[in-house]
Amino acid sequence: MQKRFLSLAMILVLPFCVAACGNYTLSDSESCPTARKGMNSGVPEGYNIADENAPPQTVEEDPFAGAQEDGDLGFLSHGEADPARADDQSVLPYEYHGGEFVLDYQFVSEGKLDSIGFLLFLDGKPQAYKVNDTGAEYEYLHCFRTSEKHEEKFSFVFTPDTGKKGDTLNMTVVSVTRPDFQPDMKETSSYGWYHQSFERVLKLHFNEDAPENDSINGESITAFRDVSISEEKVTSSFIENELVRAGWNGVSMDTLDNSVYWTLVYDGEVVYDNINLTGKDTLTVRYTLCGTPGARYGISFFLNHKPISFEGAVSRDVTLSKGNVWIIEATIDTAKLDGFNTFYATAVAADGNSVTSKTSSILLYKHSYRE
Repeated sequence: MQKRFLSLAMILVLPFCVAACGNYTLSDSESCPTARKGMNSGVPEGYNIADENAPPQTVEEDPFAGAQEDGDLGFLSHGEADPARADDQSVLPYEYHGGEFVLDYQFVSEGKLDSIGFLLFLDGKPQAYKVNDTGAEYEYLHCFRTSEKHEEKFSFVFTPDTGKKGDTLNMTVVSVTRPDFQPDMKETSSYGWYHQSFERVLKLHFNEDAPENDSINGESITAFRDVSISEEKVTSSFIENELVRAGWNGVSMDTLDNSVYWTLVYDGEVVYDNINLTGKDTLTVRYTLCGTPGARYGISFFLNHKPISFEGAVSRDVTLSKGNVWIIEATIDTAKLDGFNTFYATAVAADGNSVTSKTSSILLYKHSYRE
C-alpha cells in the first residue's frame, strides 16, 4: 500500500514528479510536511493528508478544521478488487468482450474526509460510468459518503467510449477528496486540503471494438468559446516567467525533458482559490503542458466535476515533443454560469509510466456571498 503525506503547496507545485519518485522528503523550510512512499500489503494505493501549516479556523465545513489537534485530516487508499495476477503478482490487463464492462474496485478511508469521489479515464479521456446498478445513470463522478473508518467495495460499470479490437488502453481511476465541498465565501474562500487527488492505473485489452453510440455518454458542459490549441517552441522567457510563476523553479532548456510541467492562468493571473465573475462577461483560461518527449496525455477541463466539451469532444489528446509546449486557451462565457461553480483541469497519461495531474480546484462565483 503506497502512502503519501501531501501538502497543498506540494500538490500545486509537484503534481507530476512526486508520483514518479520512489521516496521524497520536503523540508520544513519549504512549508510542507515530510512525505514518503512505501509498499505494504492491502489496497495498492493510498495517502495521508497531513496539515502542519493550516490556519486556525472554527467552521465545521472548513477544509482545515480539526487538523490542529492530530495533524492529519485523513487517510485514503483505493485499488482494484481481486484482479487476475501474473506469476510476479503484477495485475494482468482486464479483458473487454463487448457491451458493458465491470471493474470491481475498493477503497479504505479514515479520518475527516467525509466523502470520496472517483473520476474514471480511458486512454486519458473522461469516461462516464455507473456504480453497481446497470440501470443507473451514467455520470463522470460518483460521490461516496464515508465515516471515521470506512471500507467499501463497488463496481465501475461502463461502456467504453473508445478502443478498437487489439488495443490495450490505460484505465485511470482518480480519487477526489470531499468532492461535494465548495467554499461559501463567508467562512471559507478556498478548497484547502479538499479536492486533492491521486490515481491508480490499470490496463484494458479490447477483444471487440467499443460501440459507436454517443447516447451512453454522461452529461458534459458547454461553457467554452473561442478555443485555440497550438504547439509552440519553448523559449527561455516561457521557462523563466511562466514556469517559475507556476512554481516550477530550477527548470532549464537542458533539464526540460526530465519531467512534465503544466501551468494554468486565468486572465493572465495565477489563482489558487476563487474568482468573482460578477460584472465579467468572459474569463480566459490558458493551460500549457510540456516536458518529456513522447509522453501522451489527454487534457480535460471540468466544471462541477463534469467535463467541458470543446472541439466536439471532452478531451484533447496531445503528445509532448522535444523543446515544444502545448497551449490550450479558451474563453469561458460567464453568462452560462450561475451561482457557484468548481473548475479544474486534468492531464491524464494515456500510455507509458507518465503521471496524471489534477490542478487545484478554483471557485468561480457571481455573488459577493452565497445566499
